[in-house]
Amino acid sequence: MKFIHTILSGMLCLLLLSCSSDEEQKAFHLQGTWMLESVSYWDEVVEQYDQEDYTRLRIYDDTCYYECEVMAAPSGKMFIPSGAEHYTLIERGPDDYLYLQSDETHPLTVRDDTTMIIQEMGRKYAWKVCHAYDDEAVAKIKGFVQSDLASGSEASHRYVFSYAERDLEASNHSLTYGLVLIAVAFLAAMNYMYIMYRKKKRIELELRRIEQEREALPKPVREALSNVEEQFHQTPFYLDLRQKITRGESLSQEEWQQIEESFKSVYPRFNTTLLTLRNMSPLELQVCQLLKLGATPSEIATVLCKDKSSISTIRSRLYKKVFGTKGSSREWDDFILSL
Repeated sequence: MKFIHTILSGMLCLLLLSCSSDEEQKAFHLQGTWMLESVSYWDEVVEQYDQEDYTRLRIYDDTCYYECEVMAAPSGKMFIPSGAEHYTLIERGPDDYLYLQSDETHPLTVRDDTTMIIQEMGRKYAWKVCHAYDDEAVAKIKGFVQSDLASGSEASHRYVFSYAERDLEASNHSLTYGLVLIAVAFLAAMNYMYIMYRKKKRIELELRRIEQEREALPKPVREALSNVEEQFHQTPFYLDLRQKITRGESLSQEEWQQIEESFKSVYPRFNTTLLTLRNMSPLELQVCQLLKLGATPSEIATVLCKDKSSISTIRSRLYKKVFGTKGSSREWDDFILSL
């Protein structure tokens, strides 16, 4: 029995919560923009308002509304301010309210989620929620009414809200954004071209310096460097290395480290010169080192486990990036052997 009582209590709570939720969902909000849909007279005559040609508009704040007539104009809408009034809304029951305005009380009934009925002087005014105006347009319309009230003039003022003007303004904004983007892209492109120009000039100066240093070396120094290279080619390490390269065997990490150490004494400026000209990947540097050791492109491809076409692409790409112009892989090989 106690168990059944607990279940019934739980179901009752759920029912109350559901009802409370439904009431919250059906809460009526007067704030916003409303357009007059129709007026019903005491003799059951109903006057419909065409929202495209002529109607009345009300914009409700928390305690005040702004009203104006809306008429069709050649380029948009014409607004004729009617006035502004303070109001108070009193709830009497579900969808039933008292609407206080200018010390007068009018019944207000909510027909559905989009329509309310206000009774005034024996007439029923049906107002429908309007979503035709965005926040910017609503602010302008309220400004029309406030400006008209502030003028104190009894003559009716007319304000035109031009669609053409609004479209032109939007178009101008889009054009401005487009021009800004084009300017940013142009500046970015110019900056990139300037960076590439500076890089190219730096490489040209470096290559000119290398050539001048090579030409300025005294003959005894050139002969000494040549002797060091010849002696290196007779060392057991080089001979064993050449045999491995010829057989297409991969080189161990220790052997690559030995190559690095040997280059420091035999070709002391080889690695630094290449890395000064361009930041190379480990693979690109290994290709250049094997070329300097006299390996053929086919042997390099086998040792590095790459296609011969890939090795050819690496060499021609390096030439273009260093010299700034298209060149063959063979031209890159000649440059490497000259270092």
